[in-house]
Amino acid sequence: MYKKLFRDIEEILRSLDGSQNNSDMLRQTLRAIIDSCSEEYGIESGRLYREQGSDFVLIESVGGFGSSIEGKTVSADYEMISKLDKERVLITTPGTPGFDPAIEYQFSSHSYAALMIGGTPRYIMGFGIRHGSMAAGSEDEDSHLHFILESIRTSVGLKLRQGGLESQMRQAREIQMSLLPRALAELPGYDLAAVSIPAEEVGGDIYDCQPIDEGIIGLTIADASGHGLPAALQARDVATGLRMGVAQDQKINTTLEKLNKVINQSGLVSRFISVFYGELEETGSLVFVNGGHCPPLLFCEDGKVYELPSNGPVLGPLPEASYRRSYATIYPGELLVMFSDGIIERTPDNRHGESREFGTEGLIDAVASCRNKSAQEIVDTVIEAVRAFGRNKPWSDDATLMVVKRLPADVFRPKTVLGRVMPISDGAVREG
Repeated sequence: MYKKLFRDIEEILRSLDGSQNNSDMLRQTLRAIIDSCSEEYGIESGRLYREQGSDFVLIESVGGFGSSIEGKTVSADYEMISKLDKERVLITTPGTPGFDPAIEYQFSSHSYAALMIGGTPRYIMGFGIRHGSMAAGSEDEDSHLHFILESIRTSVGLKLRQGGLESQMRQAREIQMSLLPRALAELPGYDLAAVSIPAEEVGGDIYDCQPIDEGIIGLTIADASGHGLPAALQARDVATGLRMGVAQDQKINTTLEKLNKVINQSGLVSRFISVFYGELEETGSLVFVNGGHCPPLLFCEDGKVYELPSNGPVLGPLPEASYRRSYATIYPGELLVMFSDGIIERTPDNRHGESREFGTEGLIDAVASCRNKSAQEIVDTVIEAVRAFGRNKPWSDDATLMVVKRLPADVFRPKTVLGRVMPISDGAVREG
């Protein structure tokens, strides 16, 4: 019987939505216990109280008097609650010392069993008990009920702690996602789209697209080493640092050099982060610094593809690293594709003995197959191609993709610009 009880409770907890807050999860647990266990384990009704100030407020009532009594309160100083707080599990009848009919009969006409759950706030889960299979109040029956309640309390407590850890990770993910722009900055004559897929609950990739001035936007893509929470925190610091540098009108290479020193001095010597940052004007002129990041790809209308190479190392390992500004021009009808290595290093399922990567060539082919579509459609098509290449297995690394498409001249009349991809400085003179 007890093995079945454990299985029943385990099945109930497994079915719960882990994204819920504690109150909602405990409400769902109470309803599931009443629905699944009432007949077999003698549970007649259920109630859930939540601590609020110096009282416990009834927030859920199933069976018995039903929802009509929800909102009623009982003082935390009531003797039965003080006893429950000490013993954690309590079986109460009208003959129990301290039992107050004026309080108890507001909630139930039955004897009841209760358990204390959680820390801050505390919760009480109470069950109206139907006696009958054993002599009411007998030692055997009380022992049986204690076992049931302890099983529920232990299992629910573990679920709450697990939910707490998951909640912290969700909050970390929410913090990270809050750094991603809700909508990409708009630039006349351009179509932009981006996506970032973390390998874990949080990831080390980040992208950004912010307005800098009228007719100018800032484009960022960064990839912290590893993935998970440490990488996410480092990516957050870089995104924040870049925004601060832009807000202070610092030159982009100067901003990266300062960020590099901050990361180096953080003590995380095993950590580094690659960053591509560029400022794109409405004219198509792009000034950029690439700190060890995957070279973005510039797709020309004639089918040629150019790389925007690194002009400085990854941020972190070298405290005195310098970064040069370079520039490129995006002509009407051309595409700029920025990505992290989670895209090009995607491999098929190793169970098939394949170690080949999607690679830069795979990315070029995927973009070329849909380059006439919108930026969002290009992003969706490429991600689906990368996902399919990996045979839909879970992502082993964070994957980020951003597409900047300059509309053709017959759609949006551009201004005249000159040049291709070349450095602004030959390195003899450092700016900033």
